[in-house]
Amino acid sequence: MTSTTNAISGLLADYIDQGAVGASLTFALAGAPAEAITAGLADRSDGTPVTPDRLFKIGSCTKTFVVAALVRLAQDGTIDLGAPVSHWFPDLPGAEGISVRQLVNHRNGLPEFEYYIPMDPSRVWKPLELVDVAFKAGGQKRSGGPAVYNNTGYVLAGMLIEEVTGQPLGGYVRQVVLEPLGLRDTWSPATEAFPAGQLVRGYFHRPPPAAGAPTDIASGGEMWRMDGVLPYSDALQDSSDAFPYSAAYACGDMVSTPSDLVAFMRNLFAGEVISPRWFEEMFGARAPASFPGTRMRETGAGLFQSSYGDRAFYGHQGSIPGYVCVIQHDPESGLTIAMTSNVGSGNRLSFQASGLHPVVDKAIHAILD
Repeated sequence: MTSTTNAISGLLADYIDQGAVGASLTFALAGAPAEAITAGLADRSDGTPVTPDRLFKIGSCTKTFVVAALVRLAQDGTIDLGAPVSHWFPDLPGAEGISVRQLVNHRNGLPEFEYYIPMDPSRVWKPLELVDVAFKAGGQKRSGGPAVYNNTGYVLAGMLIEEVTGQPLGGYVRQVVLEPLGLRDTWSPATEAFPAGQLVRGYFHRPPPAAGAPTDIASGGEMWRMDGVLPYSDALQDSSDAFPYSAAYACGDMVSTPSDLVAFMRNLFAGEVISPRWFEEMFGARAPASFPGTRMRETGAGLFQSSYGDRAFYGHQGSIPGYVCVIQHDPESGLTIAMTSNVGSGNRLSFQASGLHPVVDKAIHAILD
């Protein structure tokens, strides 16, 4: 074990000691093999440790895969990213003014569903039902305005991919991204079978809110409607099945390992997934973004510029009840890093939701300084 991996092992051990359950981190420098480090437990009930091959839910990091698949359709001449989505969704309000590109760059003006979706672990959602939840919540704005984080556009992008290709979304992502790159530990459970026994259990912190505490998300209010699924408790609760994969779909259903995530990002930036010209659709033309509780500062399509380790990195972060994930790449140093955790919270400001970010910061310094 190198001094760097020893240092990162210590960081992960400290993270577990502070209250996390398990963690998995992989990093790779340009031209060098990837190194994987793990800590903690995959399952608290039987003490199973986390190993590099264990799957984690990656939440919104799914979006980077979905956009790569969408842009591949444009590269192949199958779709026009500038075309209005009314061609596929004629009944969608404002569809004539929303381009395919805007579905995935957070500038579509569509209402959001994530904070309003009723939690029902047994329900199988159809993608259009998620869109209906968003429009019942309301709040649609004109497209092309300031970037506002939006999951609804990704649901529509997934539906568009399925209609154009005639395949389930996971099958198409597998065909054009996963299989060509040899990624064998990444799956889209909403639309394909996956090895569920390889998934780590997820644990959620939902303490009773303090009297008079603010309820808006930016100030620590709950992101998800957990009433009836998990009670308030100061203890961590198993939330592995709280948010059904079908409710996450194209905006957050995937499971993976940090090693697969690092391989994906390295190849994406190297032009092995889509050509460099088309990669600019994801990386270029970024707009300023300020999404509460995140480090995202500029948005492209499926990629954000964020600050980690005092550097500008590009990638995504994701959370889903009981899991948090970060994937990042620094073109300047050639460092790619991914970290997953099986603890989370609906309070974005809490340790359970955000405690892995300082670990990534320190790991980057350990690798590059």
